Amino acid sequence: MKIQYKLSAFIILVIIVPVIVINIISHGIISDYCLDIQLSDIERSVKNQADDINSVCETAIKQAKEFTLNESVRNYILASSEEGFVFNEEDEVYKSVMENFTYIDIYGESLVKAMIIDKSGIVVASTSGTEEIGRRISNYKELFEMALKNNGFSGFFMSGENNAASPVYFIAKSVYSEENERIGIFYAIYDTALIQKYINGMKLNKYTVAAIMDNEGTVLEYPYKNLKFYSANDHYSAYSEQMNGIIDGSTADIYLDSMQTVGEKKDLRNYYVSEISNTGWFVISSTDSYALTSAIESKASGIKSVSITLTVILCAAAVAYVIFFFKPVAEIIRVFQEKQKGNTSVSFNIKSKDEFGYIGHAFDSVFDNIFESEQRYRTIVEMTNNITFEINYKKNTVFVSKNFNKKFSFRPKDDSLRESFLYKLRIHKDDKQRFENDLDKILADGKFWQGEYRVKSIYGDFIWIMIKGTKFFDRMDQPTKIVGVIVDIDREKKSEMHLIQKASYDNLTQLYNRETFLKSLTNELEISMVKKSLDAVMFIDLDDFKYFNDQFGHACGDEVLKFVADTIKEISFERGFAGRFGGDEFVVCFTGITLYGDSGKIAQEIIDVLGKGFISESTGEKLSIKCSIGIAFLRESGKTTEEIIAAADEAMYNIKKHGKSAYAYAKSAAVKTEGAVLAPMTSEIDSDKEIPADEKAEEDTDAEITPETEASDENTVENEQPEADGKEEE
Repeated sequence: MKIQYKLSAFIILVIIVPVIVINIISHGIISDYCLDIQLSDIERSVKNQADDINSVCETAIKQAKEFTLNESVRNYILASSEEGFVFNEEDEVYKSVMENFTYIDIYGESLVKAMIIDKSGIVVASTSGTEEIGRRISNYKELFEMALKNNGFSGFFMSGENNAASPVYFIAKSVYSEENERIGIFYAIYDTALIQKYINGMKLNKYTVAAIMDNEGTVLEYPYKNLKFYSANDHYSAYSEQMNGIIDGSTADIYLDSMQTVGEKKDLRNYYVSEISNTGWFVISSTDSYALTSAIESKASGIKSVSITLTVILCAAAVAYVIFFFKPVAEIIRVFQEKQKGNTSVSFNIKSKDEFGYIGHAFDSVFDNIFESEQRYRTIVEMTNNITFEINYKKNTVFVSKNFNKKFSFRPKDDSLRESFLYKLRIHKDDKQRFENDLDKILADGKFWQGEYRVKSIYGDFIWIMIKGTKFFDRMDQPTKIVGVIVDIDREKKSEMHLIQKASYDNLTQLYNRETFLKSLTNELEISMVKKSLDAVMFIDLDDFKYFNDQFGHACGDEVLKFVADTIKEISFERGFAGRFGGDEFVVCFTGITLYGDSGKIAQEIIDVLGKGFISESTGEKLSIKCSIGIAFLRESGKTTEEIIAAADEAMYNIKKHGKSAYAYAKSAAVKTEGAVLAPMTSEIDSDKEIPADEKAEEDTDAEITPETEASDENTVENEQPEADGKEEE
């Protein structure tokens, strides 16, 4: 019998079969049974606490309904709405209403604040005292709408009403007259301390988390820690699709009040969801079933001990058999180790005529061929001008040819991957991230590597190199090595970049030339169409530029153009791009502007900086530059690049006709910039809508019941045009 058959029979009969059978019987059945018991206990505990919370909510709803149906409450609201009503704290109806407030606290420990609001949003009664009576609630319309949803239950939020000690929620209930007309609402804020008590009362293991989630996705965790908004990184992320479906009503009832299993293997989790009736709230739990199963299995120590003992005995028998039968294997291993150390003279000394003897003689021949091939390969590598390298996966080593030192200032080692030249090359900062990404990709799952990078040479300057590499695989499709070459392409690359620079930039000002600017503006227009962003184009024409050429010569004129270009570059840096359109005409595109009026501020900044001037090197005099600027907006001043440029050009010539040294907007944008402000007030206000400055709303002094975020950013732009003095002669 051959060795492979003997070895296979031994492993199957003596070790593998008994161990597998014992572990399947002991672990599979017991683990499943214990897991079912644990999940049942979790389901029962969560359901019991959900019932208690449900009872709290039903009590709150019942008390709120009784309060709104009280005749004295109706009469008081109607009376307070009559013309000429004067509040009297001693009024019997008012006292009756205040007395009814004492019956709406849930179990006497949850009410934070309660009040009655008439249909116009005026507070007519409050448990906080008479100082609130007569104040208008700014968001009363929202409260009236919420009173018709989820039985008037809100979500959880932090509030200053209870000094932010814990989250709160409110209940809003409509009050109707006998004619079934809504005359006001009952509004009560409750502390969640009682609900937290029930949440913390859940008897859960350490592998389970639970929480109560409101109708907006905010959760109170078990045990209570803090108020947080539900997101994909929380414990309930694997159940996010079902939870979102429950909240918006698109998920079937099958997900409620039943234990659900989600995921597989290490991500296996069990979820239980119970709905709090008519509130839009849910009690949810999430169990790490994989960790729980692992804990159950770890407790089956008795059966595991038997299994381990039996395995040790069998392994000992196997070791004894291997020592006796596989003595030739030790000889093979010894020769392999010597070969790896570089001792090429050692050979196999196996005299047996079985498979071991055949393997020994075959490997001797193979090693001789490999040694000869390696010597030939290294010789060819050293003879080429390009730098070659090899990454060996199995040895975790990197070989690089000796001509590496002719290009770079350090001597690479034929060492481990992390100590190799690949991690010591001084890559240009603009190429470093791309180089690291390409290296990581080829080391991970990539098959080819080709990239161009700037690397500091032995002379201290950066040169362009190209790296090409190919990954090799064994017959099991496992990576064995990466062979690559480093080619010096500095001369070709810099020549190519020089040609691109000359073709794209104006030679004097180093701004985009006309063609490049128009291409960039066309791309920006397409982006603006998609993002609906606010972008402006400025057409800048120097006033009386001919004066500098005639008075001081063309050298001075060139200095003026360079100064203007440098000023535009500095102001538009990271905010857009600029170009020289021809002669003394410049164009700038500013992207991502927040307000229409901001473009005017930028234009005025350009006018101011140019007006301060500079000291000319050719004349020694300080020269002040004046310019006229026309402003147009992408998408609004035209649908094409030509239309937008033409609109800005027309606006610029209007300045030329009426005084110069100022800026003006294109006709399509004048309405939106003249005395106007663009400010994101709330989420309900369109960010593109303009609010006239003379229509600013009066300061709101109304009381806010729930926290709201308001933003105001008001700016006005004034553009005073000088008196007309005729169009400039050019």
